[in-house]
Amino acid sequence: MKMAIFLALVHHPVLDRSGRVVTTALTNVDVHDLARSGRTFGVSRSYVVTPVALQQRLVHEMVGHWQQGAGSAHLRRAEAMQRVSAMPSLDAVRTDITQRTGRAPVIAVTAARWQPEGMKPSMQQPESFALWRQRIATAGDDAQPLLLVFGTGWGLAPEVLLQADVRLPPVRRDPHLLDAEAGDGPYNHLSVRAAAAIILDRLLGDRDAP
Repeated sequence: MKMAIFLALVHHPVLDRSGRVVTTALTNVDVHDLARSGRTFGVSRSYVVTPVALQQRLVHEMVGHWQQGAGSAHLRRAEAMQRVSAMPSLDAVRTDITQRTGRAPVIAVTAARWQPEGMKPSMQQPESFALWRQRIATAGDDAQPLLLVFGTGWGLAPEVLLQADVRLPPVRRDPHLLDAEAGDGPYNHLSVRAAAAIILDRLLGDRDAP
């Protein structure tokens, strides 16, 4: 894979259920599962984005436990966690990727609820997973890295979406395969770690597997 892929799990700025910009709490299982999914699909590094110093320290402690602490005996988990970093902002993530690869990343986001006001023209319509799978497969040595950004809470704040270059489709079921459930519409409330794993599989998964 010549195109380097990176993940960012954003805890700020994100939205709460009322649409207010908030900072969400760090969740141990999100960090671990994102790291394991990233390592499984060949992601270069996973970032936890939070401006809260205590949360950054917790990420460092998690990584340290699996690299130098008692957890280092569990080689598979340790291998995944060594590719995790805490960063105070998405700008810091972009800078770190640029330093590591020599090129600024293309930033890709997805959102179940879309707010198009003020977005770049390229963001008005989502680009397909198939298109980006093909771009990754045919990328040359000089390809820009790709940063996949995921939001906690009720999704990424508009200021994050404004920084993005690419909009990927939301993860949802095909309404033609199953009858819609009774009520106000189909259920669509995946955990961020589940959505990230599905998107990684769509972009990087083995399509020759039975």
